[in-house]
Amino acid sequence: MSVITSTESAVVTTAAGAVNLNKSYGTGDATVTALDNVTVGLGAGEFTAIMGPSGSGKSTLLHMLAGLDQPTSGQVFLGDTDISTLDDKGLTLLRRDRIGFIFQSFNLLPTMTAAENIVLPMKIAGRTPDEHWVASIVETVGLTERLGHRPAQLSGGQQQRVAAARALASKPQIVFADEPTGALDSRSGAELLGFLRRAVTELNQTVVMVTHDANAASYADRVIFLADGRIVDEMRRPSADEVYDYMKTLGA
Repeated sequence: MSVITSTESAVVTTAAGAVNLNKSYGTGDATVTALDNVTVGLGAGEFTAIMGPSGSGKSTLLHMLAGLDQPTSGQVFLGDTDISTLDDKGLTLLRRDRIGFIFQSFNLLPTMTAAENIVLPMKIAGRTPDEHWVASIVETVGLTERLGHRPAQLSGGQQQRVAAARALASKPQIVFADEPTGALDSRSGAELLGFLRRAVTELNQTVVMVTHDANAASYADRVIFLADGRIVDEMRRPSADEVYDYMKTLGA
């Protein structure tokens, strides 16, 4: 397995990364170690999947990399910024301006159309959306004919694609997706994964996704495997069967 082993490498060659990252919860005998000295770099312009058994630390790692939670020790980088040194205001601005998020829950405002939901974060931030960029995302995600519809008029898959388009609309440095297909049927999940794949290939986006689904992971350029809070292996462009077989060795 190849990992980034220096602060310099994490800053220069990766879109995001962690160096000697630790996260523990509780104290004394009740201490639970979620991440154990994790060092990793995530390549710019790549689709990375993070996998592992329940309790392996995969969602914790995503939350650390996205600035949603603070490490117990170690460093987290977004580009050349050590986000583990930022205060709450700095983290809020970083997440608003440089990171996109896609989660299981769509988090769309029911009174707004798809088009309005897509550009809402930029409107709140007082930024003018790049109409050409937004249009290219909408076309890539296949929502051009549905922009005037409110969430209740859209299927679950369409709502999640609106959420994905919203995550990319502000031209973030990186998009983090936490089990984005978890609430979708297989067809809608495949549509969303196809969009994320095209966002990387055609729009040069960087996507990092936590998933438990071997088929979802097969869309990625790279799959990182965690067990007991540590990175134990990785694969490049594996098939779903290869991911599934490896996950069985981890007891998942």
